Amino acid sequence: MKKIITVLMSLLITSSLVVGCSSSNEEENVTEPVTVNVGAPDGLPGIAIAKLSQENPEIKEGYKVKYNLEATSDALSTDVMKEALDIAIVPSNMASIAYNKTSNYQIAGTVGMGSFYLVSSDKDVNGLNSSLEGKEVGNIGKGLTPDITVQALLREQEVDSSAITFNYSNEASDLVSLLATKKLTTGIVPEPALSGLLTKNPNLKVICGVNDTWKEVFKNENGYPQSTLIVKSSLIKDNPEFMKDFINALDENIKWTNENPKESGEYAATFGVNVKPELLVKAIDRTNLKFISISDCKDEYTNYYNSLLSFNPKVLGGKVPDENIYYVEK
Repeated sequence: MKKIITVLMSLLITSSLVVGCSSSNEEENVTEPVTVNVGAPDGLPGIAIAKLSQENPEIKEGYKVKYNLEATSDALSTDVMKEALDIAIVPSNMASIAYNKTSNYQIAGTVGMGSFYLVSSDKDVNGLNSSLEGKEVGNIGKGLTPDITVQALLREQEVDSSAITFNYSNEASDLVSLLATKKLTTGIVPEPALSGLLTKNPNLKVICGVNDTWKEVFKNENGYPQSTLIVKSSLIKDNPEFMKDFINALDENIKWTNENPKESGEYAATFGVNVKPELLVKAIDRTNLKFISISDCKDEYTNYYNSLLSFNPKVLGGKVPDENIYYVEK
């Protein structure tokens, strides 16, 4: 009897050791998910990923996506320059700076074309053309991309920009205040700030879109790229299937945003974007939120970057980036 008990005990101990080893091996074989950090600034780029950020669906098995919203483009730029983000939606000139400075970010596509509009209560103003000569025109970012974009359009049409008095604000909110209180009658304002402005000063009329004028003047299909999707080259190289799935998810998310602006506004507000859901309903048709793969809009970047370079090379990081900046899916 003692022998039987001894044998049984030995078997139990051996079984426990086997199970223990198996569990240990299984634990060792568990692979931690790959964390992908995605960033965007407040505004339209934040709206573009708001639903994704709140629902956080699985893009691909084995990957965990973290969505980050920055209050300003400058704060986002700091993260990009530190290479703390794997994917980011940035102003298009920042995509050039990131590539020129780090050599580790590529453009995967455009998230939004130009969303600035010329508004005026002056009946003599009829476009971004010579009708602005002799007028005071509000804009934001002297010497930066909103200013250069307008200056490039005026130069291409041989308009004497020195005959126009530009009144520059640092922020869209400051410009909106001037136009709302009628201290200015004409200005170039981005959405969604524009829709809020029109409720405060109904005398203002939307004269034209800067992006639409760019299409006409420079003869291209989409206009100029305002917001750009950039991706770390290392992420593209090591995780091509994830990248393909993420781009598809972003594309579908932006389409949903355009079709459901109120719900998108609610997601955006929860994400921390400074936008009222009801305002996005009014603004959505003018936001030009749309994903366009870089393979379908390279010419737009070439044209835009060359225009920026001719005015201020610093806004591109010193030069127009070479062809390797473009990530063309194979």
